[in-house]
Amino acid sequence: MAELEKSLRSVRFGPFELSLETQELRKHDIPLKLSGQAIQVLEMLTANPGKMVTRDELQQKLWPGAPYGDPQHGLNAAVNKLRETLGDSATTPTYIETLPGRGYRFIGLIVQPDTVTEEEKEERSPKLSRRKLWAVGLALAGACALFALGFFWLWSPLPPPRVLRYRQLTSDRQIKNETPCGRESVPVTDGPRVFFSEPTSGVVQVSSSGGDVAKVSTPFACFSISDISPDKAELLGISTTNGIAANQPLWVLSIASGLAHRVGSLPGHAGAWSPDGERIVYAISESGGSDLYVAAKDGSEARKLSRIEKGYALLIRWSPDGKVLRMIVLYRFSSSLWEMSADGSNLHPLVQFPGENRLVTWINWTPDGRHFLFTVGKGNTYSDSWDIWALRETHSLFRRRTAKPIQLTSGPMSFWNPTPSPDGKQIFAVGGQFRGELLRYDLKSGKYEPFLSGISAEELDFSKDGNWVTYVTYPEGILWRSRVDGSERMQLTSPSLRVAMPRWSPDGTRIAFQGYLPGGPWKIYVVTPEGGKPEVVSESQNDEVDPTWSPDGNALIFGGHVFSTQTRISSVDLRTGRVSTIPGSEGLCSPRISPDGRFIVAMNAHASSKLFLFDQQTHKWSELPTREESGSLGFQQWSPDSKSVYVVDQKHGFAIDRVGIGDRKIERVAAIEVPGGVTGSGGPWMSVAPDGSPLLLRDLSIQEFYALDMDWP
Repeated sequence: MAELEKSLRSVRFGPFELSLETQELRKHDIPLKLSGQAIQVLEMLTANPGKMVTRDELQQKLWPGAPYGDPQHGLNAAVNKLRETLGDSATTPTYIETLPGRGYRFIGLIVQPDTVTEEEKEERSPKLSRRKLWAVGLALAGACALFALGFFWLWSPLPPPRVLRYRQLTSDRQIKNETPCGRESVPVTDGPRVFFSEPTSGVVQVSSSGGDVAKVSTPFACFSISDISPDKAELLGISTTNGIAANQPLWVLSIASGLAHRVGSLPGHAGAWSPDGERIVYAISESGGSDLYVAAKDGSEARKLSRIEKGYALLIRWSPDGKVLRMIVLYRFSSSLWEMSADGSNLHPLVQFPGENRLVTWINWTPDGRHFLFTVGKGNTYSDSWDIWALRETHSLFRRRTAKPIQLTSGPMSFWNPTPSPDGKQIFAVGGQFRGELLRYDLKSGKYEPFLSGISAEELDFSKDGNWVTYVTYPEGILWRSRVDGSERMQLTSPSLRVAMPRWSPDGTRIAFQGYLPGGPWKIYVVTPEGGKPEVVSESQNDEVDPTWSPDGNALIFGGHVFSTQTRISSVDLRTGRVSTIPGSEGLCSPRISPDGRFIVAMNAHASSKLFLFDQQTHKWSELPTREESGSLGFQQWSPDSKSVYVVDQKHGFAIDRVGIGDRKIERVAAIEVPGGVTGSGGPWMSVAPDGSPLLLRDLSIQEFYALDMDWP
């Protein structure tokens, strides 16, 4: 028994380990408090597993030479302490069994002890070390491989989001998100429904699962939606009854009741609720820029946040965490994305395509704030094709953010106005293609007939002899000319140059137009009917639009862009290049010179319901009469005899009035209801042919709402 005890280094049983070298008992590698006598008892018992160790043997071990019977009490105490430490029981033992009057027996299962001698240990030590080194090396190699794989997975970009399925929700073939006054309105959703505007019905709704479009009751003739409240019960927007979409009273419209109330006395546009519904951010356009404000939801406590010096804040959206504001800024004929902190600091453009002049508009965050949605134009005009893109906003400590925008839609069909569902699983968006049909309205028969074979074109102008016509294709914005019967067609400009407002010179040898290259200002160009390179008439870096010829063809009268800091009407001498300002024209735009050269008619840049007349003999301005209830006026055009001006009133559907210059009388020429509506790159286009017949571009665009089922990794 002594030799066996000596050969053991440690004994393991259950969760316990007895070290014979250190005389220490551990449980789960934690040292236990146990006296030396109890340790010695355990040592003798575990050295003889399953065998009885008598009380005499234990007493001789613990108290050698002591008289029999004296240590009895001490042995009992040591065994009891040992059982207490092991959690054992005398009646139902697990480790130590009592053999009454005789001794004790260890009945626990002992793990095979290590009985290697010192000589064997020294002999085997190098071999064991090499094996351990191999094992450690393999373990380290495996750990490195796993770490590398984990690092690659954690820091590699997430898969891009993608559209899983497209589902068409509407099928009424109506223009989407445009009010009866021709003003833009954005779609919103409460989850079960999508709310938007149509020119024929105003505010409407459709089920998010698709179906018929139903009208929403409102007290307004034209209500332009800008946002939906966080509780999805109210719409925020402006009433555009006078045809002007900026700086109008802000209104809140109850979806359930159709009742509306003013947001205090706030004027503005592009309103948006904060995520908690307690504040409203909005814009006020002044002096060619936009001031950004925030106020309490009732309109109180309004304060200015910041100012965009150049541009019109078209749409504002609050981030779901309430920390960031993003907006679309319209300047000249381009739009871009801007960002600032919710407290008004750090206002700056948020460039998504460095080095590219791409139109960015129609924005929204997903409800969880992980992705930001926006629409990108494929061309340089709002009527070109559009695609929806996404920017991944958030990234974890381990997954890297994808910095570049991700394109979600592509193909021949355009998608715009992305509106995420409240659960983020879908995007509601308008999908379609832009196209129009050029029509002439016969005043006698009241019927429409195709003009120039019904091509998709707008902004027609006729040569003085009536034999030639120039026009701009829709939506491409390319300048063409042809004979009035459509023969001898010729393209005069390339797609890179956006064209508007072409005008024949009095002698028919030149065509002036306003042109826009992405990133630059609008400029006045002149080109010959035979083609060639268009020539810029002025080196100024200011916006120059709406050219009109002097009767002798030696000068062009033009205006400034409505978003310019200060608009005025100017004249450029084509022989010398000298530019001069028409006296008293500050704040006016869209000039048209009469065929006899005596008068210039123009429009107020910020109140499009007023017309003004400049007499070049007296050098005085006067206001022309318009109907008291007139809305947004436009497309003014002189009669060939210079005795009257035609003007389109867009408040009453599409009405054309003729204003007499001498008698100042207003005559309604036509009030037209056009099936499908009227369209154009700068808004619904309508004009008058030399014989006084209305010309218009009927909208044949396909626009329907779709639900895009999304996968957001």
